[in-house]
Amino acid sequence: MNELVVGVDGSDESRLALRWSIVVAERAGVPVRAVEAWSYPRLSVISGAGDLAGPEEMDRRTAEDLEALIAEDHGTVPDYVRVQPLRGPAAGALLQTVSATSVLVLGSRGVGGFAGLLLGSVSRECAAHAPCPVVVVRGDEPTLTPGALILVGKDGTEGAAAALEWAVHLGKITGAEVATVFAWEPTPSEVRPRLAERLESSAQSAVKAWTEEVGDDVHALEVEGDPRDKLVEAAETRKAQLLVVGRGMPGGFGRRPLGAVASAVLEESPTPVAIIPPPQPNKG
Repeated sequence: MNELVVGVDGSDESRLALRWSIVVAERAGVPVRAVEAWSYPRLSVISGAGDLAGPEEMDRRTAEDLEALIAEDHGTVPDYVRVQPLRGPAAGALLQTVSATSVLVLGSRGVGGFAGLLLGSVSRECAAHAPCPVVVVRGDEPTLTPGALILVGKDGTEGAAAALEWAVHLGKITGAEVATVFAWEPTPSEVRPRLAERLESSAQSAVKAWTEEVGDDVHALEVEGDPRDKLVEAAETRKAQLLVVGRGMPGGFGRRPLGAVASAVLEESPTPVAIIPPPQPNKG
């Protein structure tokens, strides 16, 4: 994690994401890049719509708006925060400005999002396609303070291992605790209770082996049920400050870039969610 890139559009949700980023970046000792995308409205092509400011002027105005918003919330612009205007539609501009070593932080919904929707289209598209971890911030002033809980979902894939590794790193630099959740469920054709006991034992062994790879300070728990429901439930009941899952975790929604579990927790979790992309294949 070399930088936090936070998308800002003036919405309350994006301002919450900005505050989350500044707190985490200060503890992690990494810079924050606050970005806002602008584009000309389609009506600008209509004759008589009036003169529009040039691109350079639009960049300047956007940068000034960003600085004013940060100063309004924090009194000043911290020296580790810089602002950057982006040109073009928001999702595409955000995806082009991050790298694999960034962390992209977004609000759950932006300006113009429909009331009642927990996740906006820009956040969903970025979570599905970004080359870096994407954190979608929601809730009442969530922060990763020392002693806060980070929950990580497990499914046995490389993506889940990457999610755990990232969560452990974040826990070390923020002082948060890390726990893993392995949700399992038998098929309807399986015989109970002996087979269920075997599956539960297997799940416990898998969780233990998984967490031993990153150290004994990671707590582990296994639960029976659909991971799409159980991860959200565990985050709520344990008052987690962040729920971390790998992108592409299976679970029944068919072929989607996010995967069934990531898609479900993004839509349903009231806590902040981090989506971690799968490891990049080695080239050469």
